Amino acid sequence: MAEVPGTERPAESVTRPVVDDAPPLAFDPALAPAPDAAPGGELPTPAAGAPGGVAGSRGLAVWLAVLTASGVGGLLLGMQEVAALVAIAGLFVASQAADLDARWKGLYYLLAWVVPCGGAAVSLVIAFAISRSELAGPLRSPILAMSVAGAVVCLLTVFRPISNSLSAVLFRTDPPSHTLRLSARMTLVVALLALPGWFAFRSVMDEVLANPESLLERVSFGGELLGYVLLALASVGFMVRRDLRATLERLGIHPIGAAQLAMVAIGVFTLYALNTGTEWLERVFFNDLWKSDQRFTETIASGLGPGRILMLGLSAGIGEEITLRGALQPKLGLVTTSLLFAALHVQYSWFGMCVIFLLGLTLGTIRMKTSTSVAMAVHTIYDVLAVLSV
Repeated sequence: MAEVPGTERPAESVTRPVVDDAPPLAFDPALAPAPDAAPGGELPTPAAGAPGGVAGSRGLAVWLAVLTASGVGGLLLGMQEVAALVAIAGLFVASQAADLDARWKGLYYLLAWVVPCGGAAVSLVIAFAISRSELAGPLRSPILAMSVAGAVVCLLTVFRPISNSLSAVLFRTDPPSHTLRLSARMTLVVALLALPGWFAFRSVMDEVLANPESLLERVSFGGELLGYVLLALASVGFMVRRDLRATLERLGIHPIGAAQLAMVAIGVFTLYALNTGTEWLERVFFNDLWKSDQRFTETIASGLGPGRILMLGLSAGIGEEITLRGALQPKLGLVTTSLLFAALHVQYSWFGMCVIFLLGLTLGTIRMKTSTSVAMAVHTIYDVLAVLSV
């Protein structure tokens, strides 16, 4: 049950699941997986079976069919977040093709404006929401200004010199590829929207928690999982640059052997211990923030049955790990990827987002020391147990 404002509850521990149940305020993070680039910015040898540097018309035709079916299906079913993930996957397919075959540059340039203009549009929507909210005091004007400035910065990344410089800073590769520029733009969009998006969600949080069913009814965890997987595969060039075996290797997906099962158990225990310790600190020193985070988690969890809880764990555990830790982290680094991971959880308080950052560092370290597969298992089990324990 949701907590009634003004009442006190026993000081019980409520585990904070690492999931993103907030209404989508920006493109998701899985948004910026970067491709591999050899020293000097040169692209590696195309995958086996990719004639002329691109997986021929057959591979691209398969991508077109899959993305069209998934995107149209998402729109028809009212799953806008799925359609958005699929559309971004399409951008990566186009950029990967353009990197390897000049014949596809025209298609990529035709689509290159989508991310800068989309980011600018979301920034302005957030600014409008904040202007109509009850946010008062000295923060209102700076947040509004930040949102508008973010829209301008997003638009500026259309220009090659700016996107080149951004790519060089984020990925330390010169000259950047089309895919790296796309990745850099999307990374910047998420970063610019994080703080204004957090304030915007605060303004609608009471409305969301008062009617969580409306939010949960339009969220398809299975659809989101499909969108995440398609995005991760597209971002590393599946059927364009790499065959299936090379793609799984790039994403860090390997079978989990008996020896790694112990690492899964240790990882789940570590996340629980980290959450329990930080939650105690929040409850003792920032009790109002703890009540807010607890209220959100309890309200969302109360609307989920066992089947949907499992799908939520799979969507977050597999989807977020394959895109963030699998595709993005090897290029963007552990700390920056974890910051983006936290930025996508604006439904929590600032303290809660700091905890998400620490959980992201832990999952990222697991990916570095073992594999993305182990990180997926840890994340999935942790989230399922976290929601069940609420």
